[in-house]
Amino acid sequence: MTEIKKTSSVYFRTVLSLTVCTIIVFAILCLIYYQQMSKSIISDQKTSLYQAVKDTSDGYHMINADSSIDESERSTVFGTYFHALAAADQIHIWVVDSDGRITSYTDIPGEVTGQLKYDGSVYSMTRTQLQGLTDSTEGGVVTGTQNGLFSDPSHVWLSAAYPLTYSGDFLIIHKSIDVQQETMWMLSNGLAVPVIISFAVALFLFILMTRSLVNPIRLLSDVARKVTKGDLTARIHVPEIEKESPVKYVIADELSEMITSVNQMIERLEAQENDRRVFISSIAHDLRTPLTSIKGFLAAMLDGTIPPEKFEHYLKITKTEVDRIQTLTTAMTEASTLGKKDTLKPKMFDINDLIRETLTSMEKLLQDKKLGVQLETYKDDDGTLMTVADRAAIMRVVYNLLFNAIKFTPEDGELAVTTDYSAQSGQVIVTVEDSGPGIPKDKRKRIFDSFYKIDESRTNPGSGLGLYICKEILLAHDQMIYVDESPILGGARFKFTLQGTRNAE
Repeated sequence: MTEIKKTSSVYFRTVLSLTVCTIIVFAILCLIYYQQMSKSIISDQKTSLYQAVKDTSDGYHMINADSSIDESERSTVFGTYFHALAAADQIHIWVVDSDGRITSYTDIPGEVTGQLKYDGSVYSMTRTQLQGLTDSTEGGVVTGTQNGLFSDPSHVWLSAAYPLTYSGDFLIIHKSIDVQQETMWMLSNGLAVPVIISFAVALFLFILMTRSLVNPIRLLSDVARKVTKGDLTARIHVPEIEKESPVKYVIADELSEMITSVNQMIERLEAQENDRRVFISSIAHDLRTPLTSIKGFLAAMLDGTIPPEKFEHYLKITKTEVDRIQTLTTAMTEASTLGKKDTLKPKMFDINDLIRETLTSMEKLLQDKKLGVQLETYKDDDGTLMTVADRAAIMRVVYNLLFNAIKFTPEDGELAVTTDYSAQSGQVIVTVEDSGPGIPKDKRKRIFDSFYKIDESRTNPGSGLGLYICKEILLAHDQMIYVDESPILGGARFKFTLQGTRNAE
């Protein structure tokens, strides 16, 4: 239940984080769009207001040119015309002469009266307030805050001017725009639905992606917990990874590789655990047999069953059994010490001499099985093949490989040992081949694992540590060992590398 809560918490936090990020991104985009839209609205309104003041000026000239209108009524008609336009478009229309005096107007907002000059009968605009409006023969458009005439914080005021007469009079129209309201109206009507749909789609995709990422992590956590409790049969199964699925390409390669690596690690742990059990069973059997013999002989000597004149014979047998026990304990000790770098004592030596020395020490074993040995060595100009390594440790590697070759090669068989040098990599290559049954392909990957034995039956003596020791020693030297089939003798072929020296070239 705790793990489920933890996983749900991770999933919830991930979805929440992605949702918040999405909201922030959409908010930033909407803010940018709002600013751009506000500028666009003001720009469009400026154009529209300038066109309106031109049209109003044209209407003024048409009325002024209409001969059917009596001169005494002309000013009234102008007033009616301006007030009708002002009421219809919610604008303020002023007529300003060349001195800035407002000779006619539909309305003067209260907030503006304090900004205008007043001589007791006529309001006048200052030169600053007329900048951008009357300093051109074509008029112009400005914002209210630009010339200091309007200061309403909640609205944007626009002023557009156009020449009214050749005498220097200008027609000025002021209009108040609630930019915020217009922009929000456009956003709500034009973008609300697309934004909501986009957000929903993005959130849905985020949830799918999050599930595809969190689910493998949850499975990884569950399997790790089972393995911690000793269940080495547990595996991580993610259907989206194991089969062709669109979600497969959403899951990060690193996550897929991690799941594969963890499964492989558990498989190796399970294999090692099985090997350990077989090893312990084998060791227990191998120890029980000599210990039973030792105990039986000693008890028989103590109770008089074995007479004193036969003590020497049975003590020799007892010593042989003790030697067997010592061999097993030595192999286990070497497996944990020979592969450590800090225990190595590297020096330069001739690998050919080491191989010949090892073969000489194993001469009796070779003779007992009537095995022939083909020795082919690479030699430099000095007649040697020098390498740098811990000589005693490498001798153990050669000994273990030869011992295994002798052990599994039938009588009258053949062994082959060759050395070579690669100038390209600067490495010495040592090969040990035999004419035995070889190693099946499906077992070659595990042949160097600790406690692993191809034949798990107790009839095959050995601890299963020989090749493991070889691998660990060579790894400590930063070198490699591998196995395949001998193309000449037909049995197993082991190759390992060592660091060569320049005089080997």
